Amino acid sequence: MNNSWLESRKDFFLRNMVQDFCTATIYFDQLCKEHKKTGLVAYHLLDVWIGSELKKGPLWNLKDQCHRLFRNNETKNNLYEHLFDWTIGSIFHETIKLKEDSYQLEAYRPLLELEVYRQHETFSVIIDEYLAVIEHAHSNLADELSRIKQLFTKALSHLKAIFPSHRDNLLLIRFLLDNNNKLARKVFGRDYFHAVLSSLFPEGLHSAYLSSAEQCISLGRHQDAVRYLKKVLALDPHNKLAQDLLQKVVQK
Repeated sequence: MNNSWLESRKDFFLRNMVQDFCTATIYFDQLCKEHKKTGLVAYHLLDVWIGSELKKGPLWNLKDQCHRLFRNNETKNNLYEHLFDWTIGSIFHETIKLKEDSYQLEAYRPLLELEVYRQHETFSVIIDEYLAVIEHAHSNLADELSRIKQLFTKALSHLKAIFPSHRDNLLLIRFLLDNNNKLARKVFGRDYFHAVLSSLFPEGLHSAYLSSAEQCISLGRHQDAVRYLKKVLALDPHNKLAQDLLQKVVQK
């Protein structure tokens, strides 16, 4: 991919990557809940999430996004960006193993447990050997989920460390602002959500909304600009710039 083309769209791709990481984290949490409830992880849920070379799923696309942004371009990335990329790649490969074990459990164990095979002495011995392999796959599920969970925790830590160098990425800032009570908040937590925005905008959260409003005005997204400007004035009622911008936008 042309590096100048990628660099010119890096803000967009980074925002999408963060959004996709949040979605992946929540999806994985649902898989863990299913395993806790049933002792299994449904193969079709992993198959849809991972996909294949011909039809890549959301997790595969997230891994590719990270490689494009942090590995396969010539721009200088910081250490945490490389660590995040490595960790997402590890999540992908560990999930492939999880998918393989899930397939064995769903595809082979029901066949091996058929009573017809138990009626033949030779088959019975062979079946017991294969069942031992299947049960090993079953016992692996909990360990694999635990490893993947640890990797998601590491990835989140690296992502938090990446944010401070992207204050100027207003697409990313708007994603965080708009998802205060939604996707990002579920993943980062309420306390961290406010902490990261405070670290990016030490002059106050109103500044984040004001910068976002100015970008929306430049893009002709006046309804979004009005929404952000009202947020500014709720936090800083006497902000003259926000008052002036709101008046201009409303008159258009």
